[in-house]
Amino acid sequence: MRKIKIYIFHPYSRIGGADLSLSRLINNLDEKKYNITFITFKNPSIKNYLKKKIKIHIIQKNRTILSIFELRKFVIKDQNKDDFSKTIFISNQNFANIVSTIALFKINWIKLILIERNNPIELDFTNSFKNKVIKFLIKKTYRFSNCIISISKELGKDLEKLCKIKVKTIYNAAYDKNLIKFSKRKKKKNKYKIILNVARFEKQKNQLMLLQSFNIIHKKINAKLILVGYGNDEFSLRKYIQINKLNNKVLLVKKPKNVFHYYRIADLFVLTSIYEGFGNVLVEAGTFKIPIISTNCKSGPKEILNNGKYGDLVNIGDYKKLSKLIMKNLNNKNQNKISKMFKSLKKFNIKKYINEYEKIFEQI
Repeated sequence: MRKIKIYIFHPYSRIGGADLSLSRLINNLDEKKYNITFITFKNPSIKNYLKKKIKIHIIQKNRTILSIFELRKFVIKDQNKDDFSKTIFISNQNFANIVSTIALFKINWIKLILIERNNPIELDFTNSFKNKVIKFLIKKTYRFSNCIISISKELGKDLEKLCKIKVKTIYNAAYDKNLIKFSKRKKKKNKYKIILNVARFEKQKNQLMLLQSFNIIHKKINAKLILVGYGNDEFSLRKYIQINKLNNKVLLVKKPKNVFHYYRIADLFVLTSIYEGFGNVLVEAGTFKIPIISTNCKSGPKEILNNGKYGDLVNIGDYKKLSKLIMKNLNNKNQNKISKMFKSLKKFNIKKYINEYEKIFEQI
């Protein structure tokens, strides 16, 4: 039986949700059925997640737009299409998706799948000329793909409105019951409560909102705040911590070897994003049976938390309301919500995730 050839194009491979989701796809596809090549730029972080050997092709470019001709040339020359029963090209995230549709235009023997990870609302966040161009090109180019996949239902609906084309939703396989085994740190009875946020230090993740809330309540409760991540907003976060004399109460942890240690010791998980595609960290927090508060942002959090039934939702930027919710959750855990959240996580399991992708591979 001839294999299906799969190319996965992810230019900027960094530690985070996108790489974790793609690695789970790669790791769980049957090697007897699929031949996989991962196409990226320099120093791909996905290597940290991969459990099997696959071909990784490095394109020596610094910007995605400059890779169009090399991408097209590589895919055409890389294989004899008759060696495989089918050739599928999977592109990941909007800027790469636009480039992929252009690079593979009129190569009819390649089936193109586009994965969209962020709601189009992100392109309105800064209202820059670049984002306006990207939004325009999404509308013009996505229709030339064979399948578009969104990672949350609301994201898919908003993308359908923008592109006037059908979108398939496949939730990330963020639930892994083995995550708890990865944490070797034991839960201790601390004198203080621990509030946890795991996210890149970027404007999108809006940790400033959480710091503002914590600044209101830190004298009222015995608690510490741990921010785990990395990114361009680190300096401004540290500056706020210093100005407000929170150094002894707030800990910034950059790129820990095992982030699951922090889930193990947390008493509350808070996500303050302005927008999300899905929100893997909420599923991870639910796996550790931690109470959750999240901003009611587009798109994934409200779906993961079932519109507030499995965790509290707060409006973006409302740090005063967030401070009240933090106090409420630390003083009185809602075990019913936590239990319902944990039971709901099965829909984000790897088996369901792989089955959904394989159906598309067969039908496309």
